[in-house]
Amino acid sequence: MTAPRLLALTDDLFLLPRFEDAAAALGFACERADMQQLAAEAIDRPVPLTEPLEGADADLVRALVTDPPALILVDLASSAIPWRRWIQMLKTSSATRRVPIVAFGPHVGEAELDEARRLGADRVVTRGQLQARLAEILRAEAKPPGATAIAAGCGEALAAEARRGLEMLEAGAYLEAHEHFERAVLDRPGPEGTVYRCLLHLAVAHLHTQRGNWRGAQKMLLRMRPWLASLPAACRGLDVAALRTELDRLQAALDEWRGGAGQPRPLRPPKVPFTEVPPARPSE
Repeated sequence: MTAPRLLALTDDLFLLPRFEDAAAALGFACERADMQQLAAEAIDRPVPLTEPLEGADADLVRALVTDPPALILVDLASSAIPWRRWIQMLKTSSATRRVPIVAFGPHVGEAELDEARRLGADRVVTRGQLQARLAEILRAEAKPPGATAIAAGCGEALAAEARRGLEMLEAGAYLEAHEHFERAVLDRPGPEGTVYRCLLHLAVAHLHTQRGNWRGAQKMLLRMRPWLASLPAACRGLDVAALRTELDRLQAALDEWRGGAGQPRPLRPPKVPFTEVPPARPSE
């Protein structure tokens, strides 16, 4: 498994070596986002408290959910960063709100620091505080996936409710599939039930397409990606690598329809393969 990553949203190149050294000491990788590309083509969204599906904001969210960082560092003094929009967007969107954000700025920018806090940043510090206590702040705020608990859960057998949900999913009975997956999630509410959350979101995405709600389907796939990214290639006997390929296919189909290519129609029922032959389900 690759090292958890920290994402730095800053155009201050002098800070990056310090971030990289502190991250490496804690077992993280540190990356700097391409500010100019991400900040381009800002679009005013009619409903701001949900995932963006168009423009550069949507590109940022999709990049984050495909490979979720353990922490985002936001430089309030970087002129290239529309940090007000981004903090509000990331902390109110279901797909990204669990990713912690540490915002930092000059000590004379008290109004900016207060605004970042109001918009939802998990921790707000001055630049001096960040530099003086960088390792401590990263250790306290970074939240990498619960790899140990996820691995332990993936080593268990697939729950009977999830198995029944898969049967319903492949039969195109998406509402019934959702109900079975929901019961599986409720039975394993922690990281050990991550794969069940993925299947639940997949069922709801297909249900949305069945009802003609294409935007709803896209949102479900976005929200599914962080859970899916944290899983190994196989989990509870399911082929997670193939599930990722299926998700990419579904997303591509929705992207084409959004762009006006082809006639929107319900997605075909997915096939979620097993990496091993599952035991027969006990008769009820």
